Amino acid sequence: MLRKELKAAYSAILISFNLWTLLNGHAILGVVAYFINKDGKCRHIVLGLCKVISEYTSENIAAVLVTLFRDYGITGNIGFFIADNAKLNNTCINAVLQALYPKMLIKK
Repeated sequence: MLRKELKAAYSAILISFNLWTLLNGHAILGVVAYFINKDGKCRHIVLGLCKVISEYTSENIAAVLVTLFRDYGITGNIGFFIADNAKLNNTCINAVLQALYPKMLIKK
């Protein structure tokens, strides 16, 4: 049901994500989607609280995000990203965009 609602979103899907480290040392990535559904209602849905395996580099975080987006079938409907200003988030978003749109040129 959730996948259907996301695929039928009236608006582009805004993605918010943040990474934090638990007391046990595990890195957890929280991902939330915001969108207007087909009934015109503003929705926000937690897409996942995912453990980041290995080091938490921008590439590893991007891999988790891309996997989530593909799993939910929303790769073509993402409009914006919201993240804090950690430098690795810019690199992460570029890696996500490159994975989703391989022909896209990214200014470095």
